[in-house]
Amino acid sequence: MIAKGLTIPEAIYKLFGVQVATESPFLKNKANSFVRNELITVDRDPKVQRDGIYLKPGQESVLHNALILNAIFPNTANTKKIFENFEYRSQCANTVREILKNRNSLLGQAFQSNEVNELAAFLSDPRRDLYTELLPNPFSVLPQVALGNNSDLLYTLLSQATALDPGDSFLLAYIEGDWERAQNLSSQISCGTPELLALKAEVDRKLAEAHEFDDLLNFFRKK
Repeated sequence: MIAKGLTIPEAIYKLFGVQVATESPFLKNKANSFVRNELITVDRDPKVQRDGIYLKPGQESVLHNALILNAIFPNTANTKKIFENFEYRSQCANTVREILKNRNSLLGQAFQSNEVNELAAFLSDPRRDLYTELLPNPFSVLPQVALGNNSDLLYTLLSQATALDPGDSFLLAYIEGDWERAQNLSSQISCGTPELLALKAEVDRKLAEAHEFDDLLNFFRKK
């Protein structure tokens, strides 16, 4: 008989010391979302009605990293993309770095720890493997546990900070995928770090691609 891996609640307790049944059902739901989008692979026991899902070997690291990244980038599809697309992963590292460099903003004050610097460095290093290595954890308590359904940490902080700093407004538009708004806001930023300039260049590229696609559609509609 092949030994079973840990269930998701067991793995979360091992990794973060959280009893999801009593402390954070929301965290368990977040973890299950990564099973559904196939970032995390599992074995299923058809003989067990409840908790018949077990992590496959090596998936504890994936679960750990997915939950940390999802606390900052709340869209589960985007979290999965960080694992699969290094270009996008590098953009996310730039976002984290820009937050850290802007020390006068609400975000800059919220993310001041060595672990966050290490997190950005990990994400930008192509030699580091999100599937097998554990990300540095900048949270003493995961936002999904502390805030529950209101755990979209980066989005929440950015929303609160938009009136205070144009760079934060730009980052919020970037994360929302509102490329035109992000481009308009970028013109209000008088100077920029290399990370911010990289994000601005990415916004310009996204808009150029969108306009090219619209032009192509219009061309075929006229034929």
